Formats: sequence, structure tokens, C-alpha cells
Amino acid sequence: MYSKVFYKRPKRKPKTESMMIFLCIIASISSVTAAVVSVLVVMLFSTPTPNCNDNTCNAAFSAYLSEAQALATKSLAENDTIVFDQTVSNWDDAYSTTTGKYTVKCAGMYTFTWTICGDAKKYAGGQLGEWGTYLMQGTTIIGAVHTDTEEWSDHDCSTGSVTRYVISGDEIYLKTGFYHQGILLSMKDQSRSTFSGWKIFE
Repeated sequence: MYSKVFYKRPKRKPKTESMMIFLCIIASISSVTAAVVSVLVVMLFSTPTPNCNDNTCNAAFSAYLSEAQALATKSLAENDTIVFDQTVSNWDDAYSTTTGKYTVKCAGMYTFTWTICGDAKKYAGGQLGEWGTYLMQGTTIIGAVHTDTEEWSDHDCSTGSVTRYVISGDEIYLKTGFYHQGILLSMKDQSRSTFSGWKIFE
């Protein structure tokens, strides 16, 4: 004889209970999605913090001479450091407006550029502006620029740039070079003498 096996069909859960489970799943997914989106927003729009501990960081600065500082260049002697006393940007405060030197915090390939403007006016019986400048890495000359005004009101500017590998602790700065006279020009409504640099890669 054969015995009959009866399959008892499970009762369906009420629609309301199934709907509640479905809504809970959707809510969980939405919470996870919202959390992920929040993290991405923070990563994209938060201000980056300089971090040189692992020798990988950003680096950039841009400085210029104020008008008062430009007038004071008349007293500079040969091989004196030119101190750019105002900054437009100064990432991680690596450039000093007191010493005029940029101290490298992270080794890498950098570009440094500077513009020197000679003032074509004689001050207190002085001479027209003519300037030779050196870009220095420590005690090593890595760049040079000369600018010369030839006559009254004929201001002249010259720009130099150098791309070079530098290491942590190096000091990059500008000093007066082989010949200079008069004063430098730096006026917001005319021309500014500037000194800038930025890191390209490690």
C-alpha cells in the first residue's frame, strides 16, 4: 500500500508585514547610501591639510614687494637678500616675509619664478634702476636675471624661471647680483616685483 503524503502550504504573510519588511530594507539601503555620499562630499570639498610626515605634500607660495619695501631696496648692497615682504599665497608658511627665504619642507621637483622691475626714476640724486639678481639654492646660484632702465620713465622688468629638484631643508631665495643701482619698482597700478614657486611632483 502506498501512504499519502500531504504537503501543507505555508500561510502567506499578511501584506502589511511584507510591506514593512520591504520598507525596512529600503531604509537600510538609503542609510548606507547617504553615509557614503556624506563621506564623498567631505573628501571632495573639505580643505586639505598639509602633511609632510610621509614626505608627500603640496607646496606653493607667491610673494611680492610692497611699495615701501621697494623704496628700501636703494640701501641694498651686493649679495644682499631681497626680502619680498607681502604674500598672495603661502602654503604651510614655508616662505618667510622676514628673511625672504623659502624653506623646502618636502623634496621634489619645483618651479621657481621671479620678476624684477627697475624703477626708471632717480631718487635723491641717485641713478636709474639697473639690477642683476641671482636665484639661490643655499649657497649655489641656480638662476640669474638682469634688468636695466635706459631713460627716465622707461621702467623695465625681467623674468626668470628655474625648474629644479630640491630637498627638504633647502633654502631658496633671491639676492642682488653682479651689478645694481637705483631702486626696484613694485606698484599695484603699474608693475610688481615678485617671487613665486610651486611643487610639480615628488
